[in-house]
Amino acid sequence: MKKLIFVFACILLCSCTPSPEREDYFVFSFDDYSLAVGFDDVEYLKLVFDVEVPEVLGAGESLNNLEMTFWGRYFGDVDIANSTDKEIPIDQAVITGLDLYLPNVGMETYKLGDTQLSSSVKENCQMFHGEYIERNGYACVITRQIEDQLNVVILHGDILNMDQDELARIEIYVE
Repeated sequence: MKKLIFVFACILLCSCTPSPEREDYFVFSFDDYSLAVGFDDVEYLKLVFDVEVPEVLGAGESLNNLEMTFWGRYFGDVDIANSTDKEIPIDQAVITGLDLYLPNVGMETYKLGDTQLSSSVKENCQMFHGEYIERNGYACVITRQIEDQLNVVILHGDILNMDQDELARIEIYVE
């Protein structure tokens, strides 16, 4: 009987994996602000940014390409989703995508996790061991598996600039 209880306890302990922490996701930071796509909710988003959203989000519903502003300036687009099977207040919806145009933001430094991003897509790609892509401009795809979700960051160069390697756009999403 003791062996059976011991085996049951071991199975129970092994099957209990801790839920992901905020730091497990790609946390994008600028100045004193940060966002973790796939972890942070709309309530956290609304502490810093202005975004027009309804009061509730239906079961399994998602909203894409919502315009987000920071101090009255266009900052980028955000996607949010309700992965539950019931209607929830909008503040509980999770951020599932972020698309930032850095020239519009006008900040000096940006970080991904604890690493400050360079102005070069290629240098950033080497730092994060991403997949460097050279097709009609430069891009870098960085991925991280978190439980059953894939956390993706795409760094885009500025295709309209003489130096197309200059970091101009950042996409972060979970799928």
